Amino acid sequence: MTPVSCPAADAPLVQGLIGSVDCQVHGLAQAGYAALSAPGSPVSTLLTVLMTLYVAFMGYRLVLGRGALRIGDATIAAVKLALVVALATNWALLETLVYDLLFKAPAEIGSLLLAQLDGGAAGKLDPYARLQFAFDALQEAAQHFATRAGARDAALQGGPGFAAFAANVGGLVMLLTSLGVVLACKVVLSVLLALAPIVAGLLLFETTRGLVEGWLKAMIALSILPMIATLALSLELAMMAPSLKALAAMKDAQQFAELDMGPAVTVLVLSLVFAVVLVAATIAVCVIVAGLRLPRERPAGEASAAPSITSGGSYAMPLEPPSRAAHLAAAAVSLARREEQSASAAAASSPAGPRRLVVVSDRSAAAPATGPTTAPAAAIPLGASYRRPASPRRTASGARRDQ
Repeated sequence: MTPVSCPAADAPLVQGLIGSVDCQVHGLAQAGYAALSAPGSPVSTLLTVLMTLYVAFMGYRLVLGRGALRIGDATIAAVKLALVVALATNWALLETLVYDLLFKAPAEIGSLLLAQLDGGAAGKLDPYARLQFAFDALQEAAQHFATRAGARDAALQGGPGFAAFAANVGGLVMLLTSLGVVLACKVVLSVLLALAPIVAGLLLFETTRGLVEGWLKAMIALSILPMIATLALSLELAMMAPSLKALAAMKDAQQFAELDMGPAVTVLVLSLVFAVVLVAATIAVCVIVAGLRLPRERPAGEASAAPSITSGGSYAMPLEPPSRAAHLAAAAVSLARREEQSASAAAASSPAGPRRLVVVSDRSAAAPATGPTTAPAAAIPLGASYRRPASPRRTASGARRDQ
């Protein structure tokens, strides 16, 4: 592995910051990863314990019959164990697949975009070299405007003093919203990358899967933000190019008058606008990355959401609660049955003998008189189809008395 060379002390501001941060974050990620994954370290011991528990839980489920182990489940378990071992013990693989992709892709994409904006001049200038040139031009313009301003001229009262303020603040805001964001994301990304051995062990269990998702979301967001910042910087420099050329022409002609502060104000406005653009892009990236979900394992004993099929071939659907109309109909049928039973008991106990009681419903009464009419059968509740009708109790003494 080739070590990253740190820049010299006399390097320009932008290149010096980029080289110094790249050198330090690479060493931080590599040293932190090596310390956590070293044999005999607490993290390495914890990772071994977690892998042992994972295999033991699978065997426990098989022995007690709590779940069936299919071929697909065994394959997934083997892939998970291999992935955990690869992430926790192989820095070269992690550096090739993750570090180079997350750290070097933004500068490459920014260079390609700048080449397209320059008319296809590939490799002419990288975005950070352009940033250094624009920042130097703005600082020189601010210095020349400041020499034209009087000693009593305030920066917010207009004139050359305000032009110097606009050029200076515009350059600083552009530097912070582009290079500052890129460097901050690289530092945090290196710290998260160094924690890969710990996060790899959390991938085994379902209860800790959310921590792995959060780690991946943060890594993806921190890798996308520098790319967006680089692209925004390319567009900002392209839009700021006419103002920078005007400021350079004014410096060469030594014409920094009160009426020539338009390019400086344009630079300030563009830098503030792109600062708001970067904030909106950060919110958009967070919303997009929040949709990441790792695949979940479905327990073998989990009941399916589909309705179960009974032995008769029909689906056993859950019973719905009866409506108010059903309650009223059931109450009316029960009341009619009780009246019929009481009338039958009264007729059986009367001296004239039992008489047949005919109950005619409202629907039969409203029917036309022509033709034979039959009373519709009343609805019988479930379980009362073969219910024995009530009859008066007769004792032995009563039977002897009647004889």
